[in-house]
Amino acid sequence: MIRRELVAVLLVMAVARSIPVQAAGIDAESYRAAAAAGARGVVAGRIYEERKRPQAADHPLAGTAVVVFPKSADVLRKLEDIKSGARNSADGYRAAGPSILAVRRAYEKELWDSGAVDLVKSTTVDADGRFVVADLPAGDWLLIATHSVKIDKHAAAGSAKQRGVYSPKTHLTGFQRVTVWLREVTVANGQSENLELTDRGAWFSGVVEERAPDAGR
Repeated sequence: MIRRELVAVLLVMAVARSIPVQAAGIDAESYRAAAAAGARGVVAGRIYEERKRPQAADHPLAGTAVVVFPKSADVLRKLEDIKSGARNSADGYRAAGPSILAVRRAYEKELWDSGAVDLVKSTTVDADGRFVVADLPAGDWLLIATHSVKIDKHAAAGSAKQRGVYSPKTHLTGFQRVTVWLREVTVANGQSENLELTDRGAWFSGVVEERAPDAGR
């Protein structure tokens, strides 16, 4: 009896492993099938600030975080909704930067939790502004690159009225300007997709504020 139950449990586990992972509506098995068939490609590129004067050089945005995920229509919709909301109000703009980063982290966690960690590819931009993500299975991918710069909080604190709109009863303790690049990329077998991502061509630019309650509140 025990042996029969053990066989049944093992059979259920085998069937479960054969079911395609459906994190965020993607079919992870299609990417794994491409990898198993040797159909792989590369996504590479540069991320930089464009030169300010003709004689000057472009400024590489070293340290920019680059993550490549399987393309998800659900994730794209969430990101586009956040970007649209940023145009509607001061509160929407203030919330957009943190919300975009939260969606990226949530998707990465969902892939990890669903057993598709092998489909999360990440790297950082080097000192020359270049990055390479190799050995990507053929298919449709979503690249999200983020660059953060800490700036003087007084440089963009705005008027008292603006500060009240953003977050009443708090004061600014830290401030980061966040630039986000979002690209849909189709990887083909043996091919390299090359991207030129610049500050002027960023998908979104916003802020991530650090605030604390005002004294006595």
